[in-house]
Amino acid sequence: MLFRILLSGCLGAIFTFSFAFAQSMDDLALLTEQYPPFNFKKDGQLQGISIDLLELMLKKAGSQLTRKDIQLLPWARAYKKTMENKNTVLFVTTRTKERENLFKWVGPITDTSIVLIAKKGDDIHINSLEEIKKYKIGVISEDVGEQLLVKDGIKDNLERVSKTILNIKKLNAGRIDAIAYAEKVAKWEIKANGFNPGDYETVYVLKKGQVYYALHKDTPDSVVEKLQSALGEIKREGKLQSILDKYTK
Repeated sequence: MLFRILLSGCLGAIFTFSFAFAQSMDDLALLTEQYPPFNFKKDGQLQGISIDLLELMLKKAGSQLTRKDIQLLPWARAYKKTMENKNTVLFVTTRTKERENLFKWVGPITDTSIVLIAKKGDDIHINSLEEIKKYKIGVISEDVGEQLLVKDGIKDNLERVSKTILNIKKLNAGRIDAIAYAEKVAKWEIKANGFNPGDYETVYVLKKGQVYYALHKDTPDSVVEKLQSALGEIKREGKLQSILDKYTK
């Protein structure tokens, strides 16, 4: 009789744990922004490196979630929601020292360079952080470009917007001198919006780093480990490289 009670209790605990794990995986809120080639909407459908990759990871992790469950939001709003709400995933996110303890991390996905981009012919020359203060810099609110500049004491000359295209238009109109943003993403957005990438140049590198999936800091470690394991398997199979080639070649 005692054995049956103990066995029943053990089975119940296992079932409860398994159910809680599955529930936490499928209850993840997936948040992203317009940030090509990593994540973007085209022809009404979300696509990009991190979209394709996450869908594969979720499948391998046993989740029922797909790209249809991903919300596309302005970056500042998505960043705030991830900070405040449990079981929330934000991507892609550059992993920095300042952000390290704000989230749990799954990755890396690939490399990134956060740079200052100016119009060729505008005679913008920057050789140090101090020299950046001479120019008006367009940033996205809560983006890593803004955070890096503020960390280094550069804030009075920053002009904040919610979308990259607004910064590109302001740069072309001469209302700002440079844009602080991920180099690959900026070049994609410039071309996608009908401008010639050859008319722009990188004038300063703020940081070289890597992009990750950022999860709310109270996300269960079991969920983080399952996603990290799925990513590792995808990398070993060569599927991540295939995804990268699809959007960057």
